[in-house]
Amino acid sequence: MIFSRLEHFLLYELDDDWMPLSAFVGTVRQITPEDCSIERVAAIIEEFIRKQWMTSGGWSKDTGTWEPWCVTVEETMARIAGGYDGLAGYVGANEEELATTEVFRDEITEVGRRRLDELGSPYEKYGDPWESICSHRAEGDFPPWIP
Repeated sequence: MIFSRLEHFLLYELDDDWMPLSAFVGTVRQITPEDCSIERVAAIIEEFIRKQWMTSGGWSKDTGTWEPWCVTVEETMARIAGGYDGLAGYVGANEEELATTEVFRDEITEVGRRRLDELGSPYEKYGDPWESICSHRAEGDFPPWIP
């Protein structure tokens, strides 16, 4: 089960733009640094897919655009773990590969967007988890972040 504050920030990030592996890893590390293993990140990705909060896909070499993967959850997770289409997966990846791989990008679904609408802005509820990092700090007057 995913921690509610983490769920909230991940949905918010998904709504902003397609999320690659690095965004999942970075958000999990920032919100729950005590529980941020790559296996935990993978479990969260799988949970979001199973809840139908997001759709996985990647950049098509044929069209140059993002296309959803029309495969099972198990195949999706195998691609993310082992790599796909010449791109590194998380199994055995070093920090640079985790930060740069485009093995997938996930898109929020209408179900995910409705869940986020129920929750509202995580920044207004919890504060800015990146407030101490000038280049990542959100703009606005938010409550203080309490880890």
